[in-house]
Amino acid sequence: MSRREQIDRYLSEPDSVPGRVVELVVGFLILGICGLFVWQSFPVSPKTERILSAVEWWVTLVFLLEYLLRLWAKGFSVQYILSPMAIIDLLACVPLLWPGSHMQFLRILRVFRILRLFRLVQSRNFFFGQITADHLMVLRILFTVFCLVFITGGLVFEAEHPENPGFQTLFDGLYFAIVSLTTVGFGDLIPVSWEGRFLTMGMILAGVLIIPWQLTTLARQIVRHETKRDIICARCGLQGHDPDASHCKACGVVIYQEYDGG
Repeated sequence: MSRREQIDRYLSEPDSVPGRVVELVVGFLILGICGLFVWQSFPVSPKTERILSAVEWWVTLVFLLEYLLRLWAKGFSVQYILSPMAIIDLLACVPLLWPGSHMQFLRILRVFRILRLFRLVQSRNFFFGQITADHLMVLRILFTVFCLVFITGGLVFEAEHPENPGFQTLFDGLYFAIVSLTTVGFGDLIPVSWEGRFLTMGMILAGVLIIPWQLTTLARQIVRHETKRDIICARCGLQGHDPDASHCKACGVVIYQEYDGG
């Protein structure tokens, strides 16, 4: 295996110690910089603002180096450059060009950094080992809810806070997103701009469509697993076969299991 292929494996397949370390560090930095974005929406002293901007600059630089390393490991493939995750990685690095800037489109890009965590729920290999398919689906549902709240809350805040006194910080946007998605709707925060109302409609529709669909998929997966039998194939090691199976569906070897009523 060449050095490029080895690095690509570490970055793309966290099934080794170096791969898990990279995954853990990147995940921690993503969560940290998203928390930093929330913190920056609160009133802070000029000194604190400079410190937060410097921390953001250095973390974004790490993201840029990671993006370039992934690009090199993929052989500068156009297919990879145009992939959704590569585009998200690149957009996360754009604020590095204007450090400390308060331009609205850069603040919007910072909101979408949370999507970089999607890479962590694509595989059953996690920091601590391999998880089951059911647990992975649960994590994906939680990740979907978390991203939906964070992104829509951040976007509504950016649309509302210049003219709506109810949205003073990003925390207000997150609060509004949660009470709207849960259909509680206390009414203490109401979007007044057309952008804010449009985003609110999109958020509610996304929550109504995406989350139930994922829950249905999880329920079907659990039911399907409950009907399987814990018979392990002697040749390939596949575990879990249909009650009436006589051959392994992976390698075709004969399996032996007792049938109900026989």
